[in-house]
Amino acid sequence: MKKLSALVLSLILAAGLLAGCGASASSAASSEAAPAESAAVSTAEDAAAAIAVTFTVTGADGESTVLTLDAADGEKLSDALAAAGVISAEEAAAGFVTVVNGEEADYNADGAWWCLTDAAGEMTTVGVADIELHDGDSYAFTYTK
Repeated sequence: MKKLSALVLSLILAAGLLAGCGASASSAASSEAAPAESAAVSTAEDAAAAIAVTFTVTGADGESTVLTLDAADGEKLSDALAAAGVISAEEAAAGFVTVVNGEEADYNADGAWWCLTDAAGEMTTVGVADIELHDGDSYAFTYTK
C-alpha cells in the first residue's frame, strides 16, 4: 500500500511540476541582480524579432534574482531559460525542471519543487516547454516546500 501511495504521489507531483504551481512568487523577498548579458544581434531582421522577457528566480533562502532574457517572439520559455543558463538543455527538452540556477529541488527527499508563475503571480497552466514568449512577458520560478 505504501508503494502504491508513493507512486500515486510521484505521478501527481510530476503533473504538478509540468503544469506549474499554486504559490505566489510575489510574496518572496526580493533583491535584484544585473540582467544577463545579451548576445549581439546580427541583422536588422533579427533586431526586429528580438524581445525582452523578465524572469525571476527565488531560491530556498528567499533571495530573488531578476533576469532579462533575450528571446525571439514565439520562442519557448524552456529554450530561453536554457540559453541563459538558468536550466539545463536536458531539462528544457524534457519540460520537467528540478534544478534552477544550480539549486536542486528534490521532492522525493524533502518535498521541495520549483513553482512556475506568471506576471500576476498565478500558477501557470502549462510547463516551461509549452509557454511561447512575447515582448514584455514576465515569469518566475520559486523554490517551494
